[in-house]
Amino acid sequence: MQTECSAGAYEFPASCGRRVVARFDGGRMSSDGGVILVKQADDILGLSRRFAACFRDKRHPGFVEYRVEDLVRQRIMGLALGYEDLNDHDALRHDLIFGLASGRLSGGRANCAALAGKSTLNRLERSGHKADRYCRIIADHEALATLFVTLFLDQHEHAPARIVLDVDATDDRIHGHQEGRAFHGYYGHNCYLPLYVFCGDHLLSATLRTADRDPGKEALADIRRIVEQIRSRWPRVRILVRGDSGFARDSLMTWCEDNHVDFLFGLAGNTRLYDRIASLSAEVRDEAATTGRAARGFASFDWITKDSWTRRRRVVAKAEWRHGNRYHRFIVTTLPQGMSDPRHLYEQIYCARGDMENRIKECQMDLFSDRTSSQTSLETATCGTIRARLLKIATRVTLSVRRIVLSMPDMFPCQHEFALAHARLRRLRQAI
Repeated sequence: MQTECSAGAYEFPASCGRRVVARFDGGRMSSDGGVILVKQADDILGLSRRFAACFRDKRHPGFVEYRVEDLVRQRIMGLALGYEDLNDHDALRHDLIFGLASGRLSGGRANCAALAGKSTLNRLERSGHKADRYCRIIADHEALATLFVTLFLDQHEHAPARIVLDVDATDDRIHGHQEGRAFHGYYGHNCYLPLYVFCGDHLLSATLRTADRDPGKEALADIRRIVEQIRSRWPRVRILVRGDSGFARDSLMTWCEDNHVDFLFGLAGNTRLYDRIASLSAEVRDEAATTGRAARGFASFDWITKDSWTRRRRVVAKAEWRHGNRYHRFIVTTLPQGMSDPRHLYEQIYCARGDMENRIKECQMDLFSDRTSSQTSLETATCGTIRARLLKIATRVTLSVRRIVLSMPDMFPCQHEFALAHARLRRLRQAI
């Protein structure tokens, strides 16, 4: 008797006068042939090789089947093709296309597959600062952090005149009782709060942090490290650090000023700042009331807080009224008056940091950086995930007089979910 999840053949309603039967017996087919392009890019950049060099392997050489570089490359290829879970690799380890991309078509021992399974990969991802009984691959976190900046520098033939470092923190939602879980008031749930630093499209740093710590204060260590590494190769490059009001901390701003690094940060409004632009606000409000359209004005002035700043700094204010409501914003910067007028500084330079949100979304949604578990269920998956994981299957169609046979790859990772969906849909059809 067939069970819900282990059927050898799947009967579907007849179509065009023929029975429709699907099987995972398509043989050595793969729906991920494009991974060979990823392999070529990896060969050119040397990413897997350079990333693997940031680990120390303390395993006994006589018992090692999969080198660190093999494990790193396999994991990178899996993520690139949309397999974020380690569980997927228990099926992918037998996929010839993934084996080809990883440089292994067979195991070194008779009882070993070409690629590693979830348990071996999990030991890689658990890499700590020192070896223990269950994990003997040690990550050099300093080398890993340095590698991201080095890859960015290597992409340039010549040093640019100026670069912008965008810094921001975002939530990584926690659903269980993971170590370090904390509630974050802004996001309204338990999460981690990873800190990102980008330069354009290039990721320079991604630091996993708990949500009960101030990213503005902790960003200084990452910014200092990145700036020092960049200037070691490009000593004359001008650097601008840009972020929202959470990073307008005196310690970070003072370090930037002392090290000839420009900054442009959002600044939280308060009563004193609103009073400072009261006349501008009134003018803009009157203009909006007269024209019936949104109106805005800008001002620039020197400013110092009552007790949190150690020196005066330039503040740019945007006073805006629309639909009878006030939308005032402030930024603080080292950029001098003569370099850019207040409107240009706010609209063209500060607001451009919004593109960093797209980079963070790419990391979270496309590269699964927000996953804090190695196991998932399609029961709560989005439509896009279901489409990519369960519906986009390479299929060979064979027509005969009485049947339509669909032969799908026998290495398809989500056979269990396919079988379960088929069984439940069949049960619903019978109940109608």
